[in-house]
Amino acid sequence: MQLRQLKTLIAIADTGSFHAAAEVVCITQSAVSMQMKNLEEQLQIELFERSVRPPRLSNSAQLILEQARKIVELSDNLLGTSPVAGQFAGFIRIGSIPGVSFMLPDTLCLLRDKYRDLQLRVFSNYTDELITQVLAGKLDAAVVSQPSELDAHLMSRQILVEPMVVLAPKDMTGTSDEVLLKTQPLISFNRKAEVSRRIEEALLQRRIKVDPIMEMDTLETFQMMIQRGLGIGILPVSSVRKHLRDDLYIVPFGTPPLTRKITLIQRSDHLRVSLLDAFYSTMVSVAGEQRRDTVPKQILSQQ
Repeated sequence: MQLRQLKTLIAIADTGSFHAAAEVVCITQSAVSMQMKNLEEQLQIELFERSVRPPRLSNSAQLILEQARKIVELSDNLLGTSPVAGQFAGFIRIGSIPGVSFMLPDTLCLLRDKYRDLQLRVFSNYTDELITQVLAGKLDAAVVSQPSELDAHLMSRQILVEPMVVLAPKDMTGTSDEVLLKTQPLISFNRKAEVSRRIEEALLQRRIKVDPIMEMDTLETFQMMIQRGLGIGILPVSSVRKHLRDDLYIVPFGTPPLTRKITLIQRSDHLRVSLLDAFYSTMVSVAGEQRRDTVPKQILSQQ
């Protein structure tokens, strides 16, 4: 049994098909099929139910999958802590909520330049789903909005604390956040997002009754709706698109503003600590550098 066969099996489990797994592990689909056939012969079990399309993992495969993940993690961790030139190798799977995309490009570029043998795969989802995947071992870590409660098997490391803001059309400049919220229709972001729950709690606490007219899933469309005068919205300030900022009126949500904490969530018993440490320290550095660009000066002064 070879390590690459286990990595391919994990890729199939994570992606749901031989075709997608082939792209992840950078081999042909026929090579994926051959690897799985050889692995079945070595283990003397059937790993897939081939009566359905695409083939799905059998119960036997599900039982050995967690062990396969641990073997691969141990191997990658050994490579990651080796004093050999380059020091870091293997891959880590990172989850990310949509609102922190402004930090990811620079973080990934810096890591790629520094650690040529380190590969990162990024998956986007909302906080609850990402935390579930970290707990299950499908993700090594996730960049999320800090939830109110955290499973005992997880640990979190703070990356950034940022203010929440109310966004309105430019012609409403000078209006307070409370007046905007009480008099203008509200465009909401997806309620699955942790930050949306925090906003609802804050509105309830401030006894502000809003008039929700629509709910959006994409940040770009969300802000364009506000720009066109269809309503107002509430977002973390880093989620405000830079190219739209001059066309929007931005006012803090509350005095002092409500804040949200961006953290890196990982299992406390994670085996590749050195790899996640490298990712975390790089992202913290990038967050500090970009804070000046993502937070308007008038908002910073009120924190």
